[in-house]
Amino acid sequence: MHILLVRFSSMGDVVLTTATINWLHSLLGNDLTISFVTSQEFTSLLTNHPGVKTVIGFDRKNGEKWSDLIKKIEVVDDQNPVDLIIDLHATLRSLRLRFSFFMVPALTIDKRRWERFLLTKIRSVKLKKFFSVEPQVVRILKDLEAIFQDTRAVRRTEEFRKGPHGELTSLGGHVQQKLTRPYITLAPSASFTYKRWHIDSYMELVRELLAKTDNDIVILAGPADNFCEVFDTLKSDRVHNLQGKTSLIESMEYLKGAKLTVGNDSGLNHISEAYGVPCVTLFGPTDPRFGFAPHGRDSVTISRDLWCKPCSTTGSKDCYRDRHYCMEEIKVKEVLDASLLVLGRAL
Repeated sequence: MHILLVRFSSMGDVVLTTATINWLHSLLGNDLTISFVTSQEFTSLLTNHPGVKTVIGFDRKNGEKWSDLIKKIEVVDDQNPVDLIIDLHATLRSLRLRFSFFMVPALTIDKRRWERFLLTKIRSVKLKKFFSVEPQVVRILKDLEAIFQDTRAVRRTEEFRKGPHGELTSLGGHVQQKLTRPYITLAPSASFTYKRWHIDSYMELVRELLAKTDNDIVILAGPADNFCEVFDTLKSDRVHNLQGKTSLIESMEYLKGAKLTVGNDSGLNHISEAYGVPCVTLFGPTDPRFGFAPHGRDSVTISRDLWCKPCSTTGSKDCYRDRHYCMEEIKVKEVLDASLLVLGRAL
């Protein structure tokens, strides 16, 4: 059976779909071939995944036409006809793709948009508690469980994955970047400014981790994240500031070798967990109840119950209050204690 999975973005969401890859292989075994369609910038996430035969990238940012993507899929389809399309994105773009191959049966997974929208509109902390905190990966597997009539999708995936911390996601093998000492990765950036914990708090956290552990600290961030230059002022040979110095694959290599990743609600934490590395994840304007928090049993999520959060489904909106309460109320000691707890479990 040849299944075409579709998830264009974002980085963390693409990583979360690997739980679906693992489940499908646990169910269908050697009879399954998976091709995966995603944005070109995220193809590195899946290129070496043992469960994916072909990764098809769509480079829309650099002007690639929709017809070019369709031709790429047609080439793959000609070599091995696609039996089923599973749309994990559920947008107009993925609908257009399904329409282009209307002769192929297709399934669309519910992304709970209506539930997430309601959560942004309700201004009662008590009412918000009625919303599910079930991880998105579990929700998707339960949907597929009903569709494929498999009664133990989550357990089957756990057993197939055999992750050290109960994670359902996975990524392919990359050559590990080795440092001479054990290290913690720090991911202080995020797709939107208001999803970032304050850089001064990260600086204080690094000082505490240097004092209370024997681990080095590796900073991972993109070329535009110049606020990370402040870490250079620490002038410690145990702090490795790689902001803007690594490709996605190189960042993945560092994440794979870490003892722990601490960061905001961003894709790097999901990558880390997919490699079996537990995370401490800080949620500001977004909310773990959306289902997109790291889900492994040793990972920790830190978030505040406030009437004003979540203020949007992506964290893209400017804060409309006098202070950035959702992040300011997360204290360094709390993050430090969570980090030390997770490090203790990982020993």
